[in-house]
Amino acid sequence: MLSEDAAMSMPLSVTIMTDADGPRGALNRLAAAGYRYVQLSATMPGLRPRELDGSARRGLVSALRRLELIPSGLDLWIPPEHFAEAAHMDRAVAATLESIEFAATLRPCPISMILPATGEESASDVLEVIEVIRSAAERSGVTIADHAVPPASRPGFSVGLDPASWFAAGRDPVAGVLEVASTLASARLADLSSTTGLRGPVTGSSRLDVLAYRVNLTVTGYRGPVVIDTRQWADPWAGALATREAWSALG
Repeated sequence: MLSEDAAMSMPLSVTIMTDADGPRGALNRLAAAGYRYVQLSATMPGLRPRELDGSARRGLVSALRRLELIPSGLDLWIPPEHFAEAAHMDRAVAATLESIEFAATLRPCPISMILPATGEESASDVLEVIEVIRSAAERSGVTIADHAVPPASRPGFSVGLDPASWFAAGRDPVAGVLEVASTLASARLADLSSTTGLRGPVTGSSRLDVLAYRVNLTVTGYRGPVVIDTRQWADPWAGALATREAWSALG
């Protein structure tokens, strides 16, 4: 079992889930379920930065404060190839810059996304896009957690680790914690079924060795929220509860 100090240093968060009453209804439901951290989504209707003027953003911050919910981060899952394709590049960059500005009003909190791959033969416009994003994040005091697998080493950017994505890429997320320890800004909690290949919750019989994952996060000094990542789960509300119970049983 882990110490009480270790448990307190890595609180659980959960991705905001669809609710019939929209984002505000989802936030109310999460608060009622006892969550204290929430991972917001920049692509969810009602939370898209371009849809929120100053008044709407202040209202969201006020609602979070009233519900005693702390934003652990902002998800921006734009397909990385959109940053390299002429037909999508401008819109992808605009959405990212809007999200950086939005995240700066929320604590500020880190943005989880996947940046396009770069190398010696990368097109100049892709390198320019990366620099534009880096500069905007630096000016706003916002951390970009790049969830690319394998992880990329880029000055000015941090890393996000989603176990399900690592499994899908044939890599070990438990060992991955050690690999990216110095730049890890967002640790996720999700599993990938070895039989169906689908994302799902973490349970006592998960493919992910939850104890080893948690131990590695602890010994490498990760102290941020661990995000229960419910994307693509068949029943995210029930799965989040089961995952929270599996994680809490270790401490």
